[in-house]
Amino acid sequence: MTSWRLGVFTGFAVVCSVLAVRVVQGSTSADTWHALRAAGFVTYLLFWLSALTGMAFYLRMSVPGIRQTVMFELHRASGALAAAFLAGHLVGVLVDPWIDFSLVDVLVGATAPYRPLALLLGASAAWALAIVTLTTAFAGRFLYATWLNLHRLAFPGYVLALLHGLVAGSDSANPLVLSMYGLTAGALAGLGVLRLAGRVPTAASATLPSR
Repeated sequence: MTSWRLGVFTGFAVVCSVLAVRVVQGSTSADTWHALRAAGFVTYLLFWLSALTGMAFYLRMSVPGIRQTVMFELHRASGALAAAFLAGHLVGVLVDPWIDFSLVDVLVGATAPYRPLALLLGASAAWALAIVTLTTAFAGRFLYATWLNLHRLAFPGYVLALLHGLVAGSDSANPLVLSMYGLTAGALAGLGVLRLAGRVPTAASATLPSR
């Protein structure tokens, strides 16, 4: 199963699960809120994993027991799964009975009645992830340079997702959550420093595995 098919099937399952939680939710329950928060955390971690493994693959970093082809597939699969859980997160926001967000609020963010700047960051991150995922699924229809420029939206998209989690999340003050954000962002920043320092693969070694 290709990564985008995995993302489609997983996204369908996650969305159905969130909707099922909403259907059985009691009038005073916050189950949908908990479900969308969980989907948001999983989306962030998968987005981070995709960015981390993509950078590690590009830098040809050696990880014991993990071949470069496995690293590449992990990069693609985690990106597709991030988009799948993002779908569940957004659907949860739309159907949750305790927050009053319209479809426009979810797609734009800045129009939301609650923390519009924070929601703008989240919407922007979601668009970046969607563009990266879709252009990767149909990479053969783009010139390589065009695809690469669009794929690089993953990095500002990740930063926006991080900021969204920090300023919009109801768990942002939790020390464990803050530690998770710090460790994940620090790991990716470390690889970014290696990239900026000039540790780049040769043209021959930079060839991606066949899709």
